[in-house]
Amino acid sequence: MTSLLIALHVLAAVLLMGPVMITVSTYQGQMMKAKDGDAKALGAATTLHRLTSQYGPLSVIVPILGLALFLTNMSVFGTQGRFHVSILLSVIAWVILVALIIPRQKKSLAALESGDSSVDFADHKKKLSMFGGIFNLLWVVTAILMFL
Repeated sequence: MTSLLIALHVLAAVLLMGPVMITVSTYQGQMMKAKDGDAKALGAATTLHRLTSQYGPLSVIVPILGLALFLTNMSVFGTQGRFHVSILLSVIAWVILVALIIPRQKKSLAALESGDSSVDFADHKKKLSMFGGIFNLLWVVTAILMFL
């Protein structure tokens, strides 16, 4: 059972977190190009947001599988603090994604699509870059902790 959970956990991390980490990192650049009237960039920003908002919430599977793995083999995983920290960091990253990144992307994309020029896209870019960087850093640290 442990081997199956490890395989599912790693597979979910690769298939879900990889694309989300990339879309979170590249959305801001396309948003800024779209702000200047680039129709292709608007299409790219729309696609990136769609991927983030669909894969992002599904990525909760990664910490859930990690927690299931942790709980099924407490004698091995329960005594190592790195697994406690990893679960905590992945949950924090997921909350940042769902509570901060996805709503900001949605708001900026709505402004782009409606042509609302009152939106401060530079501020959106800064905040999305900051939260995206924190999100990605938390996942990188979590991945490193898995292999120590």
